[in-house]
Amino acid sequence: MHGWVLERRLAWTGAVVVAVLCVTADALPADRQAAVEAIVTNSAVDLRPNFDKWGLDRRSQGDRGTCSVFTVTGAMEYALASRRGRGTALSVEFLNWASNDVTGEANDGGFFSDLWKGFVRHGICTEADCPYREAFDARLRPSDRAFARSRGLRTVGFQLHWIKPWDVTTGLTDAEFAAIKATLRRQWPVCGGFRWPKEVKWNDGVLGMAPPEGVYDGHSVLLVGYRDDPDQPGGGVFLIRNSGRGLADGAMSYEYVRAYMNDALWIDCGS
Repeated sequence: MHGWVLERRLAWTGAVVVAVLCVTADALPADRQAAVEAIVTNSAVDLRPNFDKWGLDRRSQGDRGTCSVFTVTGAMEYALASRRGRGTALSVEFLNWASNDVTGEANDGGFFSDLWKGFVRHGICTEADCPYREAFDARLRPSDRAFARSRGLRTVGFQLHWIKPWDVTTGLTDAEFAAIKATLRRQWPVCGGFRWPKEVKWNDGVLGMAPPEGVYDGHSVLLVGYRDDPDQPGGGVFLIRNSGRGLADGAMSYEYVRAYMNDALWIDCGS
Protein backbone atom coordinates (compact mmCIF):
# COMPACT_ATOMS: atom_id res chain seq x y z
CA MET A 1 0.00 0.00 0.00
CA HIS A 2 1.55 3.27 -1.15
CA GLY A 3 0.77 6.52 0.64
CA TRP A 4 1.07 10.11 -0.44
CA VAL A 5 1.54 13.29 1.51
CA LEU A 6 0.24 16.78 0.95
CA GLU A 7 1.56 19.79 2.81
CA ARG A 8 -0.03 23.12 3.48
CA ARG A 9 2.21 25.94 4.54
CA LEU A 10 0.60 28.83 6.34
CA ALA A 11 2.62 32.02 6.64
CA TRP A 12 1.33 34.48 9.21
CA THR A 13 3.55 37.42 10.20
CA GLY A 14 6.68 35.48 9.40
CA ALA A 15 5.76 32.29 11.27
CA VAL A 16 5.34 29.09 9.27
CA VAL A 17 2.97 26.31 10.29
CA VAL A 18 3.05 23.05 8.35
CA ALA A 19 -0.02 20.85 8.29
CA VAL A 20 0.53 17.40 6.80
CA LEU A 21 -2.30 15.27 5.49
CA CYS A 22 -1.42 11.60 5.02
CA VAL A 23 -3.69 9.24 3.10
CA THR A 24 -3.07 6.03 1.23
CA ALA A 25 -3.62 5.59 -2.46
CA ASP A 26 -6.23 2.94 -1.65
CA ALA A 27 -8.06 5.22 0.77
CA LEU A 28 -9.37 7.68 -1.83
CA PRO A 29 -10.63 7.18 -5.39
CA ALA A 30 -8.99 9.27 -8.10
CA ASP A 31 -11.67 11.95 -8.12
CA ARG A 32 -11.45 12.41 -4.34
CA GLN A 33 -7.65 12.61 -4.54
CA ALA A 34 -7.99 15.41 -7.08
CA ALA A 35 -10.44 17.21 -4.81
CA VAL A 36 -8.07 17.00 -1.85
CA GLU A 37 -5.14 18.20 -3.96
CA ALA A 38 -7.23 21.19 -5.04
CA ILE A 39 -7.99 22.13 -1.42
CA VAL A 40 -4.65 21.49 0.29
CA THR A 41 -2.24 23.91 -1.35
CA ASN A 42 0.66 26.17 -0.51
CA SER A 43 -0.52 29.50 0.85
CA ALA A 44 2.59 31.36 -0.33
CA VAL A 45 4.64 31.29 -3.55
CA ASP A 46 7.61 33.50 -4.44
CA LEU A 47 9.32 33.19 -7.83
CA ARG A 48 11.70 36.10 -7.26
CA PRO A 49 14.57 33.80 -6.15
CA ASN A 50 14.34 32.11 -9.57
CA PHE A 51 14.75 35.45 -11.35
CA ASP A 52 17.74 36.24 -9.14
CA LYS A 53 19.27 32.78 -9.59
CA TRP A 54 19.10 33.12 -13.36
CA GLY A 55 20.40 36.70 -13.36
CA LEU A 56 17.20 38.23 -14.74
CA ASP A 57 17.53 41.81 -13.56
CA ARG A 58 14.70 44.26 -12.98
CA ARG A 59 14.51 46.82 -15.77
CA SER A 60 12.80 50.20 -15.99
CA GLN A 61 10.70 51.46 -18.88
CA GLY A 62 11.67 55.05 -18.10
CA ASP A 63 9.27 57.66 -19.48
CA ARG A 64 7.96 55.41 -22.25
CA GLY A 65 4.61 53.61 -22.34
CA THR A 66 6.08 50.15 -22.75
CA CYS A 67 4.86 48.44 -19.57
CA SER A 68 3.07 45.67 -21.48
CA VAL A 69 6.16 44.98 -23.59
CA PHE A 70 8.33 44.71 -20.47
CA THR A 71 5.78 42.40 -18.87
CA VAL A 72 5.58 39.99 -21.81
CA THR A 73 9.35 40.10 -22.35
CA GLY A 74 9.87 39.34 -18.65
CA ALA A 75 7.64 36.28 -18.89
CA MET A 76 9.53 35.09 -21.98
CA GLU A 77 12.90 35.61 -20.28
CA TYR A 78 11.73 33.53 -17.32
CA ALA A 79 10.39 30.76 -19.58
CA LEU A 80 13.63 30.60 -21.58
CA ALA A 81 15.74 30.58 -18.42
CA SER A 82 13.65 27.78 -16.91
CA ARG A 83 14.61 25.66 -19.92
CA ARG A 84 18.27 26.68 -20.23
CA GLY A 85 19.09 27.13 -16.54
CA ARG A 86 20.49 30.62 -17.16
CA GLY A 87 19.06 34.01 -17.96
CA THR A 88 19.15 35.84 -21.28
CA ALA A 89 18.02 39.46 -21.55
CA LEU A 90 15.55 39.70 -24.44
CA SER A 91 14.82 42.84 -26.43
CA VAL A 92 11.84 44.92 -25.40
CA GLU A 93 12.62 47.26 -28.29
CA PHE A 94 12.48 44.47 -30.88
CA LEU A 95 9.18 43.09 -29.56
CA ASN A 96 7.71 46.59 -29.55
CA TRP A 97 8.79 47.00 -33.19
CA ALA A 98 7.41 43.56 -34.13
CA SER A 99 4.00 44.38 -32.66
CA ASN A 100 3.84 47.63 -34.62
CA ASP A 101 4.89 45.85 -37.80
CA VAL A 102 1.98 43.42 -37.44
CA THR A 103 -0.64 46.01 -36.55
CA GLY A 104 0.58 48.61 -39.04
CA GLU A 105 0.65 51.21 -36.27
CA ALA A 106 3.38 53.22 -34.60
CA ASN A 107 2.60 52.89 -30.89
CA ASP A 108 4.98 52.78 -27.98
CA GLY A 109 3.62 49.74 -26.20
CA GLY A 110 0.58 47.64 -27.06
CA PHE A 111 -1.86 44.94 -26.11
CA PHE A 112 -0.55 41.54 -24.99
CA SER A 113 -2.32 39.96 -27.99
CA ASP A 114 -0.59 42.26 -30.49
CA LEU A 115 2.80 41.70 -28.88
CA TRP A 116 2.32 37.96 -29.23
CA LYS A 117 1.31 38.35 -32.89
CA GLY A 118 4.52 40.31 -33.39
CA PHE A 119 6.53 37.51 -31.81
CA VAL A 120 4.81 34.83 -33.91
CA ARG A 121 5.75 36.70 -37.09
CA HIS A 122 9.21 37.96 -36.21
CA GLY A 123 10.42 36.20 -33.04
CA ILE A 124 12.49 38.11 -30.51
CA CYS A 125 16.21 38.86 -30.31
CA THR A 126 18.48 39.53 -27.35
CA GLU A 127 18.73 42.91 -25.67
CA ALA A 128 22.32 43.23 -26.90
CA ASP A 129 21.17 42.94 -30.53
CA CYS A 130 18.46 45.61 -30.22
CA PRO A 131 18.98 47.69 -27.05
CA TYR A 132 16.17 49.60 -25.37
CA ARG A 133 16.13 53.30 -26.21
CA GLU A 134 15.39 56.20 -23.94
CA ALA A 135 12.81 57.55 -26.39
CA PHE A 136 10.50 55.85 -28.89
CA ASP A 137 11.62 56.02 -32.53
CA ALA A 138 8.84 55.14 -34.97
CA ARG A 139 11.44 54.91 -37.77
CA LEU A 140 13.48 52.22 -36.02
CA ARG A 141 14.19 49.03 -37.94
CA PRO A 142 16.21 46.28 -36.26
CA SER A 143 19.55 45.25 -37.71
CA ASP A 144 20.18 42.17 -39.85
CA ARG A 145 21.92 40.60 -36.88
CA ALA A 146 18.84 41.19 -34.73
CA PHE A 147 16.62 39.54 -37.35
CA ALA A 148 18.97 36.55 -37.58
CA ARG A 149 18.92 36.09 -33.80
CA SER A 150 15.14 36.56 -33.62
CA ARG A 151 14.51 33.74 -36.09
CA GLY A 152 16.43 31.34 -33.87
CA LEU A 153 14.58 32.33 -30.71
CA ARG A 154 11.23 32.06 -32.47
CA THR A 155 11.72 28.29 -32.73
CA VAL A 156 12.66 27.46 -29.12
CA GLY A 157 9.07 26.58 -28.21
CA PHE A 158 7.47 29.60 -26.52
CA GLN A 159 3.77 29.01 -25.86
CA LEU A 160 1.18 31.51 -24.65
CA HIS A 161 -1.74 30.51 -22.42
CA TRP A 162 -4.65 32.85 -21.75
CA ILE A 163 -6.28 32.96 -18.35
CA LYS A 164 -8.40 36.03 -19.06
CA PRO A 165 -8.59 37.72 -22.48
CA TRP A 166 -8.65 41.52 -22.33
CA ASP A 167 -11.87 43.06 -21.01
CA VAL A 168 -11.68 46.46 -19.35
CA THR A 169 -15.28 46.20 -18.11
CA THR A 170 -14.78 43.21 -15.81
CA GLY A 171 -12.49 42.01 -13.07
CA LEU A 172 -11.67 38.38 -12.35
CA THR A 173 -14.09 35.52 -11.91
CA ASP A 174 -13.42 33.08 -9.08
CA ALA A 175 -12.17 30.55 -11.65
CA GLU A 176 -9.75 33.06 -13.19
CA PHE A 177 -8.46 34.10 -9.77
CA ALA A 178 -7.88 30.44 -8.85
CA ALA A 179 -6.16 29.80 -12.19
CA ILE A 180 -3.68 32.63 -11.56
CA LYS A 181 -2.72 31.20 -8.18
CA ALA A 182 -2.48 27.69 -9.64
CA THR A 183 -0.17 28.95 -12.42
CA LEU A 184 2.10 30.59 -9.86
CA ARG A 185 2.16 27.37 -7.83
CA ARG A 186 3.38 25.61 -10.97
CA GLN A 187 6.26 28.11 -10.97
CA TRP A 188 5.17 30.30 -13.88
CA PRO A 189 4.80 34.10 -13.57
CA VAL A 190 1.58 35.69 -14.85
CA CYS A 191 1.35 38.75 -17.12
CA GLY A 192 -1.34 41.11 -15.90
CA GLY A 193 -2.91 44.22 -17.41
CA PHE A 194 -4.73 46.42 -14.89
CA ARG A 195 -6.78 49.50 -14.42
CA TRP A 196 -4.36 51.59 -12.37
CA PRO A 197 -4.88 54.26 -9.71
CA LYS A 198 -4.84 57.83 -10.96
CA GLU A 199 -3.15 58.65 -7.67
CA VAL A 200 -0.79 55.82 -6.77
CA LYS A 201 -0.23 55.12 -3.08
CA TRP A 202 1.85 52.32 -1.61
CA ASN A 203 1.07 51.14 1.91
CA ASP A 204 4.01 49.17 3.31
CA GLY A 205 4.81 48.02 -0.22
CA VAL A 206 1.19 47.19 -1.16
CA LEU A 207 -0.62 49.18 -3.85
CA GLY A 208 -3.50 51.12 -2.35
CA MET A 209 -7.08 50.37 -3.37
CA ALA A 210 -8.98 52.97 -5.41
CA PRO A 211 -12.65 53.45 -6.34
CA PRO A 212 -13.79 52.87 -9.96
CA GLU A 213 -13.67 56.58 -10.71
CA GLY A 214 -10.13 56.68 -9.34
CA VAL A 215 -8.55 54.29 -11.87
CA TYR A 216 -7.65 54.45 -15.56
CA ASP A 217 -6.71 51.92 -18.22
CA GLY A 218 -3.97 51.22 -17.39
CA HIS A 219 -0.66 49.58 -16.51
CA SER A 220 0.86 46.10 -16.84
CA VAL A 221 3.00 44.20 -14.35
CA LEU A 222 4.29 40.67 -13.93
CA LEU A 223 2.83 38.66 -11.05
CA VAL A 224 5.63 36.61 -9.49
CA GLY A 225 4.08 35.14 -6.37
CA TYR A 226 1.37 35.46 -3.77
CA ARG A 227 0.87 35.31 -0.03
CA ASP A 228 -2.38 34.53 1.75
CA ASP A 229 -2.83 37.00 4.60
CA PRO A 230 -6.15 37.64 6.40
CA ASP A 231 -4.98 41.12 7.34
CA GLN A 232 -4.82 42.21 3.69
CA PRO A 233 -7.88 43.31 1.67
CA GLY A 234 -9.32 40.23 0.00
CA GLY A 235 -7.24 37.86 2.11
CA GLY A 236 -3.75 38.25 0.67
CA VAL A 237 -1.41 39.88 -1.83
CA PHE A 238 0.21 39.11 -5.17
CA LEU A 239 3.92 39.93 -5.54
CA ILE A 240 4.80 41.95 -8.63
CA ARG A 241 7.73 43.04 -10.79
CA ASN A 242 6.96 46.55 -11.97
CA SER A 243 8.84 48.30 -14.80
CA GLY A 244 7.03 51.59 -14.20
CA ARG A 245 7.43 54.30 -11.61
CA GLY A 246 7.10 53.33 -7.98
CA LEU A 247 8.19 50.10 -6.39
CA ALA A 248 9.97 47.65 -8.67
CA ASP A 249 9.16 44.87 -6.18
CA GLY A 250 5.78 45.63 -4.70
CA ALA A 251 2.52 43.85 -4.04
CA MET A 252 -1.17 44.12 -4.94
CA SER A 253 -4.00 43.00 -2.69
CA TYR A 254 -6.31 40.21 -3.77
CA GLU A 255 -9.12 42.76 -3.57
CA TYR A 256 -7.40 45.05 -6.07
CA VAL A 257 -6.52 42.26 -8.49
CA ARG A 258 -10.04 40.79 -8.42
CA ALA A 259 -11.57 44.20 -9.16
CA TYR A 260 -9.22 45.66 -11.75
CA MET A 261 -7.36 42.95 -13.68
CA ASN A 262 -8.18 43.42 -17.38
CA ASP A 263 -6.29 40.44 -18.81
CA ALA A 264 -4.00 37.65 -17.70
CA LEU A 265 -1.76 35.12 -19.44
CA TRP A 266 1.35 33.05 -18.90
CA ILE A 267 4.13 31.84 -21.17
CA ASP A 268 6.18 28.67 -21.03
CA CYS A 269 8.91 27.24 -23.22
CA GLY A 270 8.76 23.70 -24.58
CA SER A 271 11.65 21.26 -24.65
